[in-house]
Amino acid sequence: MIMRFLVPVTVAALTLFASPALADKAEDCQMQADIVSRAVELRQERTRQAKTVEIMASGEDAAVAEKYLGAVPHIVDWVYSLKRKELKLDPGASYYEACLSQ
Repeated sequence: MIMRFLVPVTVAALTLFASPALADKAEDCQMQADIVSRAVELRQERTRQAKTVEIMASGEDAAVAEKYLGAVPHIVDWVYSLKRKELKLDPGASYYEACLSQ
């Protein structure tokens, strides 16, 4: 009898405590996906890779939160390694899903 009560209460408590962590993760993943999407946008505009890094790492690009400035060169490198037709598959959304699943 006690186990029937204890298990649902434990699961409910863990869910309450996990929700803020999941919300934070979703927010972080979305911010990173926004960086990917912005890099894709600049690449599709035929902006050179070095210029894209310069623009996005300047601290003035609204798509890049300050805490991710150091990651910009790596994300841009990845975006510029994609084939042009892969850019049409919404890499930002794919990145977001992959980030959440980790």
